[in-house]
Amino acid sequence: MRIPGSTTTPAATFVKEVTGEATRRWGVHGTDLGCPVRLSDGRVAFFFGDTFSSSGRGWRSPVMLRSTTTDLRGGIEFDSAAGGRTAREILPNAHDVRESPHRESAGSEFTVVPADAVTIGDRTYLSVVSVHSWASQGWPTNFTYLAWSDDGGERWHRTRARWDNRGGSLDRLWTMERHEGYVYVVSSAFDRTNPGGMILRRVPEARILEPGAYEDWGWDRGTGWAWGRPATPILPEPVGEMCLRWIEGTWVLAYFDPTAYAIVTRTAQRIDGRWSEPTVQVAGGSWGAAGGTWAQIYGGYIHPASTVDELHLLVSQWNTTTGDPYRVLQFITRLDAPVTPRAPTPSSALPLRVPHHGNGIG
Repeated sequence: MRIPGSTTTPAATFVKEVTGEATRRWGVHGTDLGCPVRLSDGRVAFFFGDTFSSSGRGWRSPVMLRSTTTDLRGGIEFDSAAGGRTAREILPNAHDVRESPHRESAGSEFTVVPADAVTIGDRTYLSVVSVHSWASQGWPTNFTYLAWSDDGGERWHRTRARWDNRGGSLDRLWTMERHEGYVYVVSSAFDRTNPGGMILRRVPEARILEPGAYEDWGWDRGTGWAWGRPATPILPEPVGEMCLRWIEGTWVLAYFDPTAYAIVTRTAQRIDGRWSEPTVQVAGGSWGAAGGTWAQIYGGYIHPASTVDELHLLVSQWNTTTGDPYRVLQFITRLDAPVTPRAPTPSSALPLRVPHHGNGIG
């Protein structure tokens, strides 16, 4: 399916499988996500979602591995885990498998998954989503909250900074990046069928744990876009996991596009400016298909050592029929020079055209 105005030939090249046999030493075999962030000591932390030591055993989430790899072209290698010899669950998780169909029912937390992280000074902040159920329609969630660590990710502290999730709200699944004294947050609904798209907010770095300090970016028909107005979607379309990064003077947004069944990137010169049309980096396909496609992909996180000419993406792949592979893959690509895109104006949600590919969950 072609995205109007997009580049649809897959642009990224496969580098390696970064989880699996290589991470068994920390009790990490089947896992997904792998959102990376630079820690204050220079190491890179990777946050993984529902993780298993072997087939269906040793379930925990989230877990964290660290890396000091500098030669990314040779592939990411991990050096240590939060928890020591076995990567432990770094935050409380109820693991209530009842999966009640309604969010208000008992058994409210099936799992907890990481969304994105940012390091400010010596402290790393992690955005986390409490998931009510994968089985219920729309993947209902309970709330999103922030946790922090100031010892390289070994110990994590859950904060009172919490956003209760309302049906259809676009502040559930976060990606965030620092720039000029602010933390900018692009967020969406958690499920991949909501056509509401993404909204943009910002908060002063020093007030990141104050929900009331977050400021929306919104549209007014009379005066246009401005900070402090009710949030207006900046990209109104169904969306999965996202990763926002400031790279060499360019804003880069990578995300899973369920309509295109692909990991795509967009660029912008200003966070509150115009975004380019999407470029397909990793295209989805069927198991066993040729042509450079990858079955049942999702995610799409940017390694913090990436440059415009060498962008490294972490992409999840899960065979939901057999349960294996369930892993994280590394790809490399480059970003084209920014082009002048069409002016950003609010619009109604795009028609919902989400083919069923049996994509994995985040």
